[in-house]
Amino acid sequence: MFQFSTLRRALALPLLQGGPRGQGRRARKPLVLALAALAGLLALAGCTSGTYPVDIFYEQHYQQSYKSHEPPRLTGVAGAVAYYPPPISSYDNSGAYLFKVNCQMCHGPGARGDGSVLQVMTDDYGYRTIVDPDITNRPTSTILSTLERTSRPLGPTSVMPPFGKLLSAQERE
Repeated sequence: MFQFSTLRRALALPLLQGGPRGQGRRARKPLVLALAALAGLLALAGCTSGTYPVDIFYEQHYQQSYKSHEPPRLTGVAGAVAYYPPPISSYDNSGAYLFKVNCQMCHGPGARGDGSVLQVMTDDYGYRTIVDPDITNRPTSTILSTLERTSRPLGPTSVMPPFGKLLSAQERE
């Protein structure tokens, strides 16, 4: 059986040899603090979040050799089928819908250049528009040529994205 008094004597004996009276106690104090710090670090290292058994290299669960390390999962019910009818899509491919999804945030609901995102960029971040964001009086050909561009249509400092890559020709029309 292990005796703590033996450990205490073994730690204190080398420190107490030589030197004036009381030096051993002072020399022992940093050792005790170091041991307490080490015990605290070991206790912290043993604590985990408890959410996943392997916290390091968690992307390895894609490899078959690591499947056994994963927590068990529920499997689907045998013979289950998809929900029918499927949810109704909100995508209708109309010009109004495409404007609302892609343009309204900057150009505004009435295309007058009063969109909420553009307002934040100009007010909070000091962004200055290159051209007037009000597109209500622009010719259709100008808008269409702007939307056909595959690089930033108003220059490299503009925030308007190139819709030539994002929308098909039919959607741009």
